[in-house]
Amino acid sequence: MGKGNLSADLQQLASILQKEKICFDTTPLKNVIGDLKKNQGTYNLQKLKLKIDAVPNNTRPSVTSLEILLNVQIAESVSNENNICNPISTYNFSIEIVGKNEGKTVHSSWHLDYDNAVDSECMHPSFHLTYGGKTMKSTELGNVLLLPAPRISYPPMDAILGVDFVLSNFVKKDTYNKIKADSQYKAAVRRSQQRLWRPYMLSVANHWCKFTNCQHFSINNNLGKEYQPTLID
Repeated sequence: MGKGNLSADLQQLASILQKEKICFDTTPLKNVIGDLKKNQGTYNLQKLKLKIDAVPNNTRPSVTSLEILLNVQIAESVSNENNICNPISTYNFSIEIVGKNEGKTVHSSWHLDYDNAVDSECMHPSFHLTYGGKTMKSTELGNVLLLPAPRISYPPMDAILGVDFVLSNFVKKDTYNKIKADSQYKAAVRRSQQRLWRPYMLSVANHWCKFTNCQHFSINNNLGKEYQPTLID
């Protein structure tokens, strides 16, 4: 992982988000770039605010717009691409979603946990995506039952992949495809996927397909993108 590449990717991401009027204050990203100058691969992105005007269908209660706050704390080591391992030692990832309904602020939240503990009460993947979290503890839930399960297996995301996750899930498809077509955006996402998703997915694939035998399988080359449509060539 090149410190310069990641810093440049984050700078380009900040420019794209401002140009598309999705983020008006990119200071949190600039702070991360400063963190990377001190410690390669380690940063703490706090409250990057992304504005979503096109509220997804079937959102309840009704809101006119959404603000999404992205938080990513990560310590990532440099790894040889031929050595498939987990490059992450410290990790916290959360998305806070805020809207207004008749003057009342309403909240939602997702978090991607990294928990390698073997003594937990329930089975769960090391990296797992869960609805809820600390930001909703003080929220009045009405008749909603909020559970910490299921813990959905999901690959780790850094700041770049976190932004891409928000855009791919919360903005209109034509807007997302326009951003995704930007060569600099595409290159930034590709590099983060290469660092973080490649070892994750190869590790899972190796359970069935030992690397030396993979060529013997007949594979539909389009299937990977059907399963994970945000993958970048």
